[in-house]
Amino acid sequence: MQTTTTAPLTALPRALLAAGYKTPQYRRLYEAALIARFPAEQAKSGRWVFCVNDVPQIAASLGLSHAANVAA
Repeated sequence: MQTTTTAPLTALPRALLAAGYKTPQYRRLYEAALIARFPAEQAKSGRWVFCVNDVPQIAASLGLSHAANVAA
């Protein structure tokens, strides 16, 4: 049985950065979650959460590139 680890949306900028992606402002991520641009859901507590395994998919859906690819 596979378990899904979720994290609050406020942790997404750090998760993207840790995975090597250039990180947009939190407000952009929040607005994208609200319009279902990437997989996220509102937990029973009212907080938005994302699956930590979805970070590459989230980055792709937002058109983010790896930080190393944009460094000059």
